[in-house]
Amino acid sequence: MSDSSSSRCSNNCSYAFAHLLLRLWVGMRLFMAGLDKFRWGNGADATFSIANYTDKKAPPIAKLMASNSFLPESMATSFANVVGYLLVLVGIWAALGIFTEFGLLAAGLVFLMLGFGLAALPDDSEVVGNIGLSILIVAAALITSKAKNFSLDGVLFKKKAD
Repeated sequence: MSDSSSSRCSNNCSYAFAHLLLRLWVGMRLFMAGLDKFRWGNGADATFSIANYTDKKAPPIAKLMASNSFLPESMATSFANVVGYLLVLVGIWAALGIFTEFGLLAAGLVFLMLGFGLAALPDDSEVVGNIGLSILIVAAALITSKAKNFSLDGVLFKKKAD
């Protein structure tokens, strides 16, 4: 056995594991942020429903954005009404690795959209710390996406070794 074959496997596995961890983190972060939009209350009293989102969470988000930015109220309302669903869907998409690169691009654009929304608020310190770091993690996941062995793409469309 040659050392080159074992080092090639360890390099490929390292990138595949790195990509898996990054992609799962991005997907989980988006999914959980979206799920939180449907939550009302804390602990054992917490409930999750579409009504919580449409009646209790989206209106204050829209009002805060419209009153603290240049965005018209209709745009802020549209943003607030869509963001929860988008977070959940793109989070699942990224975590599963279906059309991995496009899913990660969508995840990056969603983080960018969240960053825009946060930047429209008076205290935008979370944009750099949280959203900026998330976009860097998405970029790292995109860089390692050639090693998507553990994604749905990697399993379904596996190339045969030469």
